[in-house]
Amino acid sequence: MALKVLLAATLRKHVPGYDGAVGHEMEVPPGATVRDVARQLGIPEDEVKLIMVDGIGCKWETVLKGDERVALFPPVGGG
Repeated sequence: MALKVLLAATLRKHVPGYDGAVGHEMEVPPGATVRDVARQLGIPEDEVKLIMVDGIGCKWETVLKGDERVALFPPVGGG
């Protein structure tokens, strides 16, 4: 099943040629979780602070149905 993965900031370094304007399209097997997507992309879980699927906050165990937008965000700091 197809997904669009959107990566923020420092997470982009894990996907060579990542285009922030388009995101990264990928195929995963039915029943895949957000954790499976991150592992397939080589993104360490400890580098992700926020997970959103179609704009809704989710967890690593969220099962994907296909055709979703999965967004991963690292922790950020500010002043």
